[in-house]
Amino acid sequence: MIQDPTSQYIATIMSHYDLSRKVVLEIGCGKGRITRDLAKHAKHVVASDPDAVSLETARTTITDENVEFVRAPAGVPDLPAKSFDMAIYTLSLHHVPAAEMSNSLHKAAKFLEKDGVILVVEPGTTGSFTEVEERFGVGCGNERSEKNAAILAMCDFEGWMMGETIHFCTQFQFDNYDDFFDNMLFGYRQQPENFIEEVKSYLSRHRTVNGIILEAERRLNVLRRRYS
Repeated sequence: MIQDPTSQYIATIMSHYDLSRKVVLEIGCGKGRITRDLAKHAKHVVASDPDAVSLETARTTITDENVEFVRAPAGVPDLPAKSFDMAIYTLSLHHVPAAEMSNSLHKAAKFLEKDGVILVVEPGTTGSFTEVEERFGVGCGNERSEKNAAILAMCDFEGWMMGETIHFCTQFQFDNYDDFFDNMLFGYRQQPENFIEEVKSYLSRHRTVNGIILEAERRLNVLRRRYS
């Protein structure tokens, strides 16, 4: 599986916030897919995640000298105040329990310089990848309620303004059916045959000369402090 083969994440981020010479905190780096692109432009990146296994994968894969990995079991790491220019949630805010989202944003804000910003990249609701997740329960499944909670948390973030929503599209590229199932549905060989065939039928409509290409809508919001 290749995530974002055309690098739409970093292109969209850079078009709305210049990372050059910036010190960046990434909250929810996962296996580091977006981290490696942030590192190409930022002065320094501290990438955090609560999952030790994912974090170790990222640490092994990304060896840039300007990247530091930190495990954050509580979701947001414990770091010095006012030490970052930007904090970015990379597809991670909606994974925070709804009741804790506001607190998470406030914690992230404390790490920022006076003119620091928070960028939030979140899944959208359209695209063939999203459809296959929701229709067949693969990957993260149906996360619409969690996505809506994240949007609400940003809108209600006291003392901060949420900029316009920037919609963009990214891709997931799979070599074949097995590549899709191995990455998106652990233990799929125990699934009923008719279910597997139904998924394959859906995927067949998205086969290209480069493999199976699924698209997913993403959204970017830039949050800035509200000054009176």
